[in-house]
Amino acid sequence: MITNETDIHPELASIVNFAPILKQLISSDVALIISDCEKIIFQSSSEDLDFGDFTNNKLTEQDPIYTVLRTRKVQVTEVPKEMYGVPFRGAIAPITSRAGEVIGGIAVNTSLRNQTNLVEVAERFTMSSENIQASTGELSNTANELIEYMQNLSEAQAEMFKQVENSSKMLEIINNVAKNTRILGFNAGIEAARSGEHGKGFSVVAKEITKLADLSAKSVEDVRQLMNLLKVKVEQIEEIVNETNSISNQQFNSINEISKAMSNLTLVAENIEDLAKKI
Repeated sequence: MITNETDIHPELASIVNFAPILKQLISSDVALIISDCEKIIFQSSSEDLDFGDFTNNKLTEQDPIYTVLRTRKVQVTEVPKEMYGVPFRGAIAPITSRAGEVIGGIAVNTSLRNQTNLVEVAERFTMSSENIQASTGELSNTANELIEYMQNLSEAQAEMFKQVENSSKMLEIINNVAKNTRILGFNAGIEAARSGEHGKGFSVVAKEITKLADLSAKSVEDVRQLMNLLKVKVEQIEEIVNETNSISNQQFNSINEISKAMSNLTLVAENIEDLAKKI
């Protein structure tokens, strides 16, 4: 609004008449206040900055414009949201005539709502990014531990496979002993038969040796079958371990990529926050 008073300095009146156009040129978020040396003579609010109508209100020593008029120094302040519900930046400058006389003052109040919202969003995003980054860091450590565990498991599996191979060799030795024992029992039976009555006792021993050899051979075969099954299981474990190792490595690499991406996003958010504060 504009004061109804007509005793305004002509040069100041020109500025007052131009003020509505100036407001449109600057921004819709700007509120203008113009005063002469005694009172408010023009006020134009904005959607965010509407503190009521102060037109024709007398200036007091508490008014920032009053100080600017006395000191002739530009004053720029930022008013927090807590004071009026909307944060804004106020820039106040004295208006001087061509003769250098202070004839009034102008206050340009710019809403900082969008800037504040942007800063808050950037801060929340930064905090969320840091939390995600911390979580991915913990997950990365866990994935690394899993890789180490799988490597140990792979080594244990390789050692187990080696032991199965050694057991198979031992079974082959036992089997050869059983074969030789069977041959020995067979030969002993032949010699007992040749000895007639004197070889009957030895014949019984020869039969027992042959039975022992057969039993040993059967036991070796049974154990060999179990060892073959165990070997198959160990090979299956090897495939699972190798596949799990591959997945673990992929997971570890993916987590590291996510962590790097989140680090970049955190930097971007911090840059946005810094830029928002400078707007």
